[in-house]
This record gives sequence, C-alpha cells and structure tokens, in this order.
Amino acid sequence: MAKGTRQDPFELLRNMQQESLENAPGLPQEIEATKLDHVLEILPPPPTALVPGVKPWLKGVANVRGNLITIIDLPEYYGKPPVFLDDKARMLIMNVPGLNTGVLVNEVLGLRHFDEELERQDLSGLDDPVVVQLNGAFLRDNVLWGVFDMKSLAESASFRHVAAVTLERGPGEHAAA
Repeated sequence: MAKGTRQDPFELLRNMQQESLENAPGLPQEIEATKLDHVLEILPPPPTALVPGVKPWLKGVANVRGNLITIIDLPEYYGKPPVFLDDKARMLIMNVPGLNTGVLVNEVLGLRHFDEELERQDLSGLDDPVVVQLNGAFLRDNVLWGVFDMKSLAESASFRHVAAVTLERGPGEHAAA
C-alpha cells in the first residue's frame, strides 16, 4: 500500500484474515486415541452422607449438582489402603447409564499418550486385584501404566453388590433390635 493512502478497515480485516489462513499451521493429524467416555467429570471429593449396612469401600452418597452420587473408594474396593482425602484426592464420576457413581482415587496425573510399541497385553504375571479391570498396559521408563476399564468395573457383580454381609438366620429367628 502506498504511503498516505487509506484502506477501508473492512478490507484490511479481510486481508489480515486471508493472510493468516494462508500462513497458519495445519491442524494436527487426527489419530485414533482412547476416549475418556466412561468418565463424566473429575472433581475434588465432595462431603458425603454415610449409608448404613454397606461394605466399607462404599463411603456414602453426595449431592453433585442435584444428582445423588454413590461414592466408592476405589483402592479400598481392591483391598488396598483407603484414599487419603487431601488436596490431591479426586472423584471420577462414572459415565455408565443407570449407575450414578463416583470413584475416589488418590490422585489424577492427567492425560498420558503412549506409543503403540510400548503396549503390553500380557498382564498374567501381575499380582494385583485391579488387573481384572485392565485393558492392557504400557511400559514407559520402567513404570507400567494400566489402561483401566470403568465399564468392566461397573458391570462386575462384586462392584454392584454393596450390602454388608449379613448373618444367616434360622427359621423363626429375628434380628435383635
């Protein structure tokens, strides 16, 4: 543009837009990635109301934005020490139809991407109860990162059976009040 000539502001904006489109880097190539479609939300653990007569890993229920959510301590469910409710602890609200449940975890480290060549499907040598809910794992820097399957957890009978063990009563026997 020659010095001293004025350009229409809209024409200037159109030119800037065209130039930025021509020089903008392309979008990253879309690759197949595991979706986090079994987790609706990740948030700090809310205050809970206790539920009597349930297994110890069911920590209670909480109102989360008007929805009553059952709170499960995931490590305790697998027989490990319960979640320490500090600033790192998180609740993952499961995205499973008909199941309003949040699972407590010690920490959420964020999204990790792994190269396919690091994938390990044979987990038979691992002695950990969580293995039944893993869809493979990835080994990086001598750390095994499991691919946890929330849907598999939600469908397991032991996860859905939350009532505490009750004593069998004989005929004519009644529970003491």
